[in-house]
Amino acid sequence: MGTATDGLRIMFIAPAPRAGTVQYTHNLANALAERGHRVTLVTGLGFELADYPRRYRALEVFDRYRPRPGRLVKLLWHCLTFRPQIIHLQGAQHPALYILLWMVLRLMSRATFVYTPQDVLPNSLRPYHIKAFRFLYSRMRHVFLNAKQNEPLVVQHFGVSRDRITVLPIADLTAFVRRHVARETPNIPDGAQVVLCFGLIEPRKGIHTLLAAAPEVIRQVPNALILIVGKPLMDIAPLQRQLAESGLQERVRLVPEYATFSQMAGYFTAAKFLVLPYENGWNSGVLASAFGFGKPVIATRVGGFDEVVGDESTGLLVPPKAPDVLANAIVRLLRDEVLYARMRANVRAAAGEISWETIAGLTEGRYADLLRRGADCAVSQAR
Repeated sequence: MGTATDGLRIMFIAPAPRAGTVQYTHNLANALAERGHRVTLVTGLGFELADYPRRYRALEVFDRYRPRPGRLVKLLWHCLTFRPQIIHLQGAQHPALYILLWMVLRLMSRATFVYTPQDVLPNSLRPYHIKAFRFLYSRMRHVFLNAKQNEPLVVQHFGVSRDRITVLPIADLTAFVRRHVARETPNIPDGAQVVLCFGLIEPRKGIHTLLAAAPEVIRQVPNALILIVGKPLMDIAPLQRQLAESGLQERVRLVPEYATFSQMAGYFTAAKFLVLPYENGWNSGVLASAFGFGKPVIATRVGGFDEVVGDESTGLLVPPKAPDVLANAIVRLLRDEVLYARMRANVRAAAGEISWETIAGLTEGRYADLLRRGADCAVSQAR
């Protein structure tokens, strides 16, 4: 068995080649490799971090549009030759695929399987998903979550015992953007105060609540500019109608597209602060990235956001589905420069407290503990 000193062989599987899950995995894989471990990341075609510095091996295997037998054979061959000690599944969007991979890869290696769901449930929940997740969780030796608030959900819905759960924070997913990407400055009117809502557009994100809050914000702060940027995972026609009916298209922009890293850097730099009006959820990499850019956050009290955002310290916390309260919070942070300056300083301090090095150390420790217990169990059975 490898140890923290001689290095472990770790295989991450994150099928989606873009967005938060694979960005999280990229950072963790790099941090573990820097600690002396051998790491492979298995992901999808079009891996968005392929050209960025990394210390792990990346295999682009999965294609959402059609099977790729040659690439799957490459994965199996790598599993045979690499002999991973840990296989770490990442993400909650593909439970059937994870189960299939577990069934195949456990026959080809003696690896210990662990799981980080990121989101507790998929963006599009299908009838078979709950049963699939119960099966999957029962086969994992350990589960990593990114918010304490998620723990009761996993325990109650999927029967995972608390001693098989470790809660880890999320560090800045996109720190590499500030180091390696030239920002693309968005078209912002002179003197505008930018309020940014960034990330995949889903029903649970509460975008309609933000649009309902917008008229009062613009009434009180006429130079406010609300930007809602992200790839839609829902029908956005109702949101577009809501925006059109408000007549605020000049001060509220809905940008329904997946932003490049250079565009993201431009948006986050231009923003005065971020707003996350989620109705429900599990965690957000956007929040960690906002802190990395030194921006306060207005967030709802869901998804473990209150575990990260200090109310009146690094941002403001509001109830979900409350446009009036949200509007008041946005106006307050736009107007109160003393409060804003204090929050900026607190955010920078808070961002420095959570690093990928720390997260990798905690993850490495859990890996080693699982392998040690597995070895002890094998010895006792041999006796």
